[in-house]
Amino acid sequence: MQHIHNWATQAAKLFFRPKNIYILLTACMILAGQYFWFWKPVQMTRDIDYENADWQLLKGLEIEEKCVNLQPGQKLEYSFKSSAELSFNIHFHQQGSPIYLQNEKDVVFKKGVLLPPKKSQFCLMWVNPGMEDIRLSYNTQLLSELEDQVKNRIPVHFRVSADKQAIRIVADSGLELSRLEIGSNILNFELNNNATMLAVSVADLRGSLLIYDVKTLQIISKVAIKRFPTLLAFSADNRFLIVGDEHTENIIRVELKNNQQHSLTLPLLPLALMTGEEPGELLVRAEREVMKIQLEPLKLRERNARIEFTFGEETFLADPDEFCTAHGVPHPLFTPSEEAMSTEGLQGYYFESK
Repeated sequence: MQHIHNWATQAAKLFFRPKNIYILLTACMILAGQYFWFWKPVQMTRDIDYENADWQLLKGLEIEEKCVNLQPGQKLEYSFKSSAELSFNIHFHQQGSPIYLQNEKDVVFKKGVLLPPKKSQFCLMWVNPGMEDIRLSYNTQLLSELEDQVKNRIPVHFRVSADKQAIRIVADSGLELSRLEIGSNILNFELNNNATMLAVSVADLRGSLLIYDVKTLQIISKVAIKRFPTLLAFSADNRFLIVGDEHTENIIRVELKNNQQHSLTLPLLPLALMTGEEPGELLVRAEREVMKIQLEPLKLRERNARIEFTFGEETFLADPDEFCTAHGVPHPLFTPSEEAMSTEGLQGYYFESK
């Protein structure tokens, strides 16, 4: 017995040495961390109250989809969690085929930010790959790329002054917040798709195009064009400004980073310009048809082009002449081309100084 007692005493001394106690505590912390990081979420998932309205039931092989129209300059925050592993993807459609930005399997939790590479409808899709029911909860939030400036921007209208020498920046209340004194007769003006750049066409051959930074209201550049352009359109990615007028078949593509110009001769006189649905695409309306232009390299891609038309919840490609008479709903290409010069002007934002 004495021998056993001595052995136990020696073992206790060895075990309770400071170094060994430190090792034991470290091991306990690792086990606790594994519990809370790996096993606890699984248990929490099992214990969740699935009757909560935030959770949706996905039956076997069912799909849940959330689609949002986005354009460059926006971003979509998303997060989700599920009671069991499922498949998740983010995609958009191009010429009828899905293009996947993400495609993952066996996920139960994810959060991220979608930055759209083009103007399109983007869809988040969850798929239950098995026959057992799965509970899903997700959240999405649309943000601006300029989220740090959202709080100090005010919705406004950009309107031409009565003498057509200035652009007034007017709040919804009618109060003029600022103005751009141009100094020449304004022929037309246009905002880009995220309302951060303003192109102004003026009757001055020394600089018939003025490009402004809307946040600072300062001129970025002056571009000399041999004619006075009245038709203006920014490309979807804001790399180019395309200009033309109703009296010549030429349209000009201006590269905004260096002001380089490339021209294209059309078979018909243009009456209106509009950014296409696909990146690098421009639609040009003539009197009796629509032409589809590729911006890089600059060339005529299609004549008598069908254009996307939404009627109710249905979107289809239609011949411009057919649907305009059949439905009586004008496509943007067939609305007045001088919207900016109307009394309403263009909607945009005024960025207050911090």
